[in-house]
Amino acid sequence: MGQVFSFRARKLIVVGVAALGAFMWADATQAAGQHVSGAELKRLSGVFRAEWKGRKARVQLNRDGTLVARAGTKVDKGRWQVKGNQLCIAFRVWTRGKYKCGTVRRQGKWYVGLHRDNGEPRLRFRR
Repeated sequence: MGQVFSFRARKLIVVGVAALGAFMWADATQAAGQHVSGAELKRLSGVFRAEWKGRKARVQLNRDGTLVARAGTKVDKGRWQVKGNQLCIAFRVWTRGKYKCGTVRRQGKWYVGLHRDNGEPRLRFRR
C-alpha cells in the first residue's frame, strides 16, 4: 500500500508546485523580451544575421523597403515593411512573394519575430 500523505504534506506540495509554476511563468515572461514598437522597427536597416527553420542567412534591409538575403550559396530578394507594430517580410522565392508578419521582441542582442497567429517565435535576427 502507498503512503498516505497528511493534509499538511499535501498542502506543502500544492504550494510548492504553485510557486514553481509562478517562477517558470516569470522566467518565460522575461525570456519573451521587450516589445519592439513599430517606430523602432521602421528605423531598422543594414546587415543582420538571421536564423529561422534551422537556416542561417545574412539579410540586408534597405531603407527603401527592399531586402536581399544570402543563405549559403542561395540568394533571394524581397521587400519589408512595418504594419502597425508588426514587421512584415516577403521574399520572392522563400515566401513565394507573400508577406509574413508578426510582432518583434528584443531578447538581449537578438530581435525575435513572433508568428502573427500563435505568438510562437518564427525567426530571430541581430546585427
